[in-house]
Amino acid sequence: MLELKDLPSFDTLSQFAKLYPNPDVEGLQTWLLLSRSCSDMMAEFEVNLARHGLSQTKFFVLLLLKRSPGGLGVGRLAEGVSVSSPTMTGIVDRLEQAKLCRREQDVGDRRAWVVRLLPAGEALLAEALPEHYSWVAQLMSVFSPQEREQLRNLMRKLNTSMADIKAVTA
Repeated sequence: MLELKDLPSFDTLSQFAKLYPNPDVEGLQTWLLLSRSCSDMMAEFEVNLARHGLSQTKFFVLLLLKRSPGGLGVGRLAEGVSVSSPTMTGIVDRLEQAKLCRREQDVGDRRAWVVRLLPAGEALLAEALPEHYSWVAQLMSVFSPQEREQLRNLMRKLNTSMADIKAVTA
């Protein structure tokens, strides 16, 4: 989350570039604006989910389980929401206590467990998803179909750039 609310002007960024070498002032300004927008968007997403007693992680776990009626292992859920397996075990514990999902022994591997969505979890998604979809539709309504396509292409390009940088620094 970007904590800076008072974004610097281009002139301020240019002045800083003289003091602290910066080869791409426009890039920094673009990054700041994008980061601010993403941060604000995700904060509002969290507020919307909290109305249903959900965090982002719990919401996405329920969605992953909805997409996989046969259930998923804790490791696969952890991978699906980018948390560690021990963290996911705690999340599944809390979802299980809330009767939103259930752990069952995997019939194919008695050493493994499968997590399945319960009717209460389905009901919670049925309550939360329409509101989420409505919020996203309202948020994205400022973009034309062409702008949405352009934005998707730009985000794919940005994601590729981040992956490339990670590969070099790893």
